[in-house]
Amino acid sequence: MTICGLIMIAFSAFACQPPSKSKVTEDVVYAQGLTHSDWRAGDGKPMDLVLDVYEPLEPSPTKMPVIVLIHGGGFTGGTHKKPEFIEMADFFVENGFVVFSIDYRVVGDYGTLPSDYPDLMLDDATGKEANQWYALYPACRDAKAAIRWIRAQAEVYNLDTDRITAIGGSAGSILSVALGVSNEEDCVTEVTEQEDPTLAGTHLDQSSSVDTVIDHWGGPMIVKMLEIINPGDRFDASDAPVSIVHGTEDPTVLFDEALELKAEYERTGVDFAWYPLEGEGHGPWDATINGKSLSELALEFIIEQQGM
Repeated sequence: MTICGLIMIAFSAFACQPPSKSKVTEDVVYAQGLTHSDWRAGDGKPMDLVLDVYEPLEPSPTKMPVIVLIHGGGFTGGTHKKPEFIEMADFFVENGFVVFSIDYRVVGDYGTLPSDYPDLMLDDATGKEANQWYALYPACRDAKAAIRWIRAQAEVYNLDTDRITAIGGSAGSILSVALGVSNEEDCVTEVTEQEDPTLAGTHLDQSSSVDTVIDHWGGPMIVKMLEIINPGDRFDASDAPVSIVHGTEDPTVLFDEALELKAEYERTGVDFAWYPLEGEGHGPWDATINGKSLSELALEFIIEQQGM
């Protein structure tokens, strides 16, 4: 048996993933956020928030558009080193993009919540669902901080920050949709810098907006959360165009979430693409649509929407 085979048995199948074809800088700190011993506990301490950067092996003579990959995991786990995302990152680098694959705080990090953040008001809610509800806010805060950090690094990485696309899967797509729809002040102003001093280091002078969203089996959950904690319709004509890919038999993020997102875009008139995957469940990364992989489909939508 090969050494790689032994490692795979001893540790996991992730240990021997083929190396990226890009220049990769791992675990770059893009911000900090507070972590607590429990929700609303007063013992917050800073934790680093990290991302991996994928760049072309050779410098580009022109500014490059940006892809931000946001992993799933039900807001309870997941990793920015997800194998499907490494493959996707290489695909987009080969097509002239710089790619940032980000981590964010999840349930076990117990991120800072606004003082008036509501409890999950469902009679049949499980403890897991309540924790996921609380995790929405700090995860959104972190994803927005990542976008602002990327804009602040435009000269370092030779970025075209007028062409930023958020691509997610599951929870990562819920975050991507929020980036494309929410207001600038969302997931920022609900907590003061006195309550969370790490906010000051999140490049608040930069925009957290994105120009295009690729939604893989996500939905508008964070948008709905924001409309509860700070009432007002978030869906409007300024939202980022979205490509919606979702299995019709998804038991984890119900297909109804995709239908709801589609209906909101039909109402506002913002461009969207609609790809229901008939009979598919949750996370079909190997799906093809009209002979195209999900990465190829996303690239086609980005080129069309960004006039590239």
